[in-house]
Amino acid sequence: MITKKMNCKLINLKYFDDKNSTLIAIEKQVNCPFEIKRIFYIFDVPKNTIRGEHANLNSEFFFIVLKGECKIKADNGKEQKVFILNNPKQGLYMDKMLWKQMYDFSKDCILLVLSNTLYDANEYIRDYNEFLKVSK
Repeated sequence: MITKKMNCKLINLKYFDDKNSTLIAIEKQVNCPFEIKRIFYIFDVPKNTIRGEHANLNSEFFFIVLKGECKIKADNGKEQKVFILNNPKQGLYMDKMLWKQMYDFSKDCILLVLSNTLYDANEYIRDYNEFLKVSK
């Protein structure tokens, strides 16, 4: 059996300090590995809440914590990795067909999410056992 390699990684973002502030630009193929078609952000997450808990057939994601901290677990059905996001100068790229969970949000956390696709409810796999079947 061939196990799909887990394609997710932290990417350090190039930043510019100028006039007592910091600027970061997100650009396709420069620091974001895809063309951005959708942007959303998550905030005011109650304590002990888990977001995500799904996989996507077609969507890739790039997560950036603008403020605060959260954890993101990536799972390819065979292997799991947990990433702590707490630096707005770093983003987490996550390929399609990875089960994702976002959790342990700090009270002030703002999680920015970029995607290569428009929203399509039909490409979501929301049952973990179904994900395991499809990912084989």
